[in-house]
This record gives sequence, structure tokens and C-alpha cells, in this order.
Amino acid sequence: MSHRKQLLIGGVANLGNIATGLTIGFSAVALPAMQAAHHEPPVSDEQASWIASLISVSMLLGCILVGPLLDRLGRRVTLIMVNIPSVFGWLIIALASQRHNWFLCQVYVGRLLTGLSSGCTNSPSVVYVSEVLDKDLRGLVVTWSSLGVSFGILLVYILGYFFQQNWRLIAGICTFLSSISIVTARYLLPETPVWLISRGRIRDAEVSMRLIRGVPQKQILPESLQVELETITTQSALQHSSNWRDELAFLKRPEAYKPILIMNAFMFFQQFSGIYVIILYGVTIVQEIGITFDPYIVTVIIGIIRLMMSLVISYASKRFGRRLLCTVSGVGMTFSMGALAALLSLSQDVSHTWLLITALILFIVFCTIGFLPLPYAMIGEVFPLKIRGPACSETMFMGAILWFLVVKLFSSMKNWMGYYNVFAVYTGVIAIGTAVMYLYLPETQGKSLYEIEEAFRDYRKDVRNIELRDKSFTIQDTNI
Repeated sequence: MSHRKQLLIGGVANLGNIATGLTIGFSAVALPAMQAAHHEPPVSDEQASWIASLISVSMLLGCILVGPLLDRLGRRVTLIMVNIPSVFGWLIIALASQRHNWFLCQVYVGRLLTGLSSGCTNSPSVVYVSEVLDKDLRGLVVTWSSLGVSFGILLVYILGYFFQQNWRLIAGICTFLSSISIVTARYLLPETPVWLISRGRIRDAEVSMRLIRGVPQKQILPESLQVELETITTQSALQHSSNWRDELAFLKRPEAYKPILIMNAFMFFQQFSGIYVIILYGVTIVQEIGITFDPYIVTVIIGIIRLMMSLVISYASKRFGRRLLCTVSGVGMTFSMGALAALLSLSQDVSHTWLLITALILFIVFCTIGFLPLPYAMIGEVFPLKIRGPACSETMFMGAILWFLVVKLFSSMKNWMGYYNVFAVYTGVIAIGTAVMYLYLPETQGKSLYEIEEAFRDYRKDVRNIELRDKSFTIQDTNI
């Protein structure tokens, strides 16, 4: 079975997340130019906060839509469709008028469309990867959604450095970059066997399995893949034999409500840690907390470090598992954000610049290790097949609500409380979140999807650290 081909397919499935990174990072480099004294029309702080936060509003709709799209249209078609609003959104922003009323209308609509696409993108990529890749590769590739976002943020930060006053050109370049994922998904990705079998297309599912795992059509399908297809067929039959009452009753089962509660809590702690505040307001924060370096260079450095750490985490997650990385991330974020808050409580002078930069960079390093990528990576693993699409949508929906609240309120909070107190609040949230996730976050590395679901179902097992069974090949040893 070709691991190289599976990695290529996983990479293509995650290309749409680059567009998400472009969307997230755009406000950091565009708002300083939009609020410059010579910009026409002028943009106020309130309008700037809407430009930064509106993407999270439309993300809510995207999170609602993506679940039904995944189930009805399939994983592959959904991966294609969710990127179309992003292309139109960037084009509208790039062509924004200089007339005040039209300008705000166009930028707002463009941000809403790109946000809609961002809200739809992560779940399909994670679900696709979780369903098609061998479990030995899944732990590596499920973190690539965060890698794609990191790469997109770095790209837009670099564009911001070279075109500091020309945010329209940056938006035009993003239009082109966002279209790449549509073309590649259209021609390079097969549909997942899981979805095909759920629609009764057994033969197509075998063809897809062969394409993904690199097994020629004339060669006999290996026994392990035959068992995997049979397992998918059995689970799909059980799923379709139930009605909506059975599905609602299923939510009362521990394999359903436990992962939902855990992942929603993880989303809460992630958003209120201030990660996305720093990403979306990067240049402004660097300017206002007293760092004397070129803020655009600082944001590029942060983007490079985040990308490098995303590369590291894709391998570290496979080797060390999710729980250890989450704990290390939380502890490191607590101390670095606490140090940043403490430094800002002192009188600001030039001598603090290096200390502030160090604390800020360490925060980015540690959040990229765990708190930033893991909630998005794990939603495709911990939810059972029966509710995977809706549960992913609900979790992303909750994350988008929290994102909007945190980002929209940040401008008012810093004016009311000051940076020191805002960062102190974030520090407390991170510390509590680290403790909660240490107690309840499951370990999914090296586990088949069946084993993860079974561990939630059986209260006698410790879901935080499931021991793999080293037996002859059985249903538990499949990728499902």
C-alpha cells in the first residue's frame, strides 16, 4: 500500500485550509493600512473590529451547512464547493470601491464570504483524512489542517510586509491562491469509501479504496482492506437501519455525549486563550504594547515560527500522542502569556522590547504545539460515524461563536481594562483549560476509530490512555 500516495491525497484535502489562513491573517496586515491617516475612506476602530470579526459570524453558517453537505453531497464534492465562496469573497475585497458606503459594504460582504468558506473547510478535510488514510498515517496527516492554516497566515503576513499599503493587491493574490484547492480537489481526490458505502455504492467504494491505498485494479485486494470494507458496510447498515428517534437517543450514549462535551470544552479554552486575537490583530498589538521593531517583520517572524512548529507537530503528534502535547502546550502558554501580562504591568520602555518579543514568540510556539491544532485535528477522530458530520458541525459552530465574542470584544476590553488585564484573563483561562484537558482529553494516537468509540462506550476503560491490543488482525485493528 502506497504511503506516498496517501500523503499526497491528505495534502490535497488540506489545501483549502491555506485559504482559511489567508482569511484569518488578512486583517492583521490590512487594518493598519486601512486606518492610516491618508487612507480613503477612513476606517474607525469600531469598523476595524467588524472587519476583523465578521469572518467568525459567517463561520457560524458555514459550520451549520457543512454537516448536511458532508452527508448528502459527499466528502469530495464538499471539499470543492466550500472553497467557491472564498474566491468570490477575495475578489469582492480586491475590487472594493473608494466610496465610503460602498467600500464598507464590499469589504464586509467579502469578509463574510471568506469567513463562510473558512467555517466549512476544516471539518471536510479532517473527516476526509480520517476516513481514507491508514491509521498509522492518520496521526500525522490530521494535524495538516493546522499546517495549512499556518502556511496561509505566513503567506498573507509576507504579502503584508511587501505590500504594506496595498491591501487590495494582497486580496487579489489571495483570490488566485484560494482557487488552487478547487482545481486540485476536482481532479486528484476520490470520494471516501465510507460515504460511498453509505449510499450503497459498494463497487465504487472498492475502486476508491484501491486508488487511495495504491492497489492496482487487477490485483487482488489485500485481506486487511477487504475486512475494512466489510466493517464499513456493517456499520453503515446499522446506521441506516435507525430512524431519527434512534439518532436522538444515540446522543444519550457515552460514545456520543462524552466526545461532544470534551471537544466543545477544548474549543472554549482555545478561543479564550487569546490565540486568534494575537493572529488577527498582530500588527496592531505589536505597535501598541511597546515593541519597537517593525511590526510587519515581527508578524512575519511569528508566521514563520508557527509554520515551523506546525511541521514539527505533525510528526510529534504521531510519536508522542495528543495528551502529552496538549499538556506541554497549556503549561507553556500559561507561563508565556503570564510573562507577557507581567511585563506589560511594568512601565514600558525600550529595554523591555526583547522580553516582550520573547514572551510573544514563546506563546505562539507553545500554542502551536497543542491548543491551536488539536481541537480541529481530533474532531474527525473522536466522534462516532453515526453523528460524525453533525457533531463536527456543532463543535465548529461553537468555536465560531466563541471566536466572534473574543475577537469582537477585544478592542473594547483593551481600551477598558488595558493589555495587562486582558492578557491576565487569558492566562487564567489557559491554566484552567490545561488542567481540564489533562483530566479528560482522550489519547487517540495509534487507535482505530472503532477503538476510540469503544473506549468511550465502555466506562471501565480509561479513555485517556487506551492500551492497544496486540492480537491477530480483527475488526478492532482496522482503520474504522
